[in-house]
Parts: sequence; C-alpha cells; structure tokens
Amino acid sequence: MHKIMFLLCCCSLGFVQKAAAQNKVQSFIGGNIIIGYPQDDFKNGYKIGTGVDASLGFGSKHVYAIGTVGYLSYKPQSGNIYGKISVIPVKAGVRIYPGNFFFLSGNAGVGFLKDEVTTNRSSRFMYDAGLGFHFILGQVSLHYDAWQRKNTSGASGAIQLKLGLALK
Repeated sequence: MHKIMFLLCCCSLGFVQKAAAQNKVQSFIGGNIIIGYPQDDFKNGYKIGTGVDASLGFGSKHVYAIGTVGYLSYKPQSGNIYGKISVIPVKAGVRIYPGNFFFLSGNAGVGFLKDEVTTNRSSRFMYDAGLGFHFILGQVSLHYDAWQRKNTSGASGAIQLKLGLALK
C-alpha cells in the first residue's frame, strides 16, 4: 500500500511538472512550522501537536497544483497508553488565490502514522482544507487536517495554525 501511494504521488508530480514545462507556468515552493490543536474524540487522547511541512508546485497566477510532505507529532494526554503519535503526511492538492494575498487550499493523500506502542507505521487516508494569507515571502494559514481512523468509523482531526515562507 505504501509503495502504491508513493508511486501515485510521484506520477502526479510528474504530470504537473510536464504541464509546467509546456505552458511556461510559475513555480511555488514553501515551508511551514505547524501547531496543531486536536478536535473531537482525538483531543481526549492527545494534546497539542507540532511539526513542519514543505510544499512544491506549479500553476498560474491564481491556481497552483501543490505536493506536500511533512512531519507532525502529538503529545499524549496523561493516562494515554499509546504515548505520542507521529504522522508523516504525503499529500497533493490545489491552492487558489481569489485575490492577491488571500488563498484557499485543499489536499488529500496518505499519512504514515506511528504511536509508541506499535513497531511499524500504518498508512491512512488524509485530507485537509484551509485558508490563509500570503505576503511577500511570509504566509499564515488555518487548516482542518484529519486522517481516517482504522478501527472505528470517522476521522481524527486537528485545527492547525501554519506559519511559514513561500515563493511564487
């Protein structure tokens, strides 16, 4: 499953890069520091999360296809037998600029999760939606980020504040 998702992400980025070369479109590169606040049932087991991500993409002045990879770690609430949980998200999506500074974004992909009890990472479907402001070099955004639960229905989600740099 991991190899299939990785191959899918690589192929998607290849198609975007090929389209960029043919149409002389603009490139996008960025990175963020992330602070995550667990929501719903997820906050019963975990406290604040911290992490980083990096993005690369291509597009026009107002629409960019983006690929993102990162690392997040959530601290456990006291009494949580699983300990901290970490996730490596690998996602592809779109960033839309309806104006010069304001943007909307949406991504989907796979997250590789591991807690302190399991020995291997497990893969889960992940998605996020957000909005933010992109200044000359800096960006600030607010996202809802979630991954599919394995043993129960639904998703474990968090509100994330992202602060970073981006060039477009």
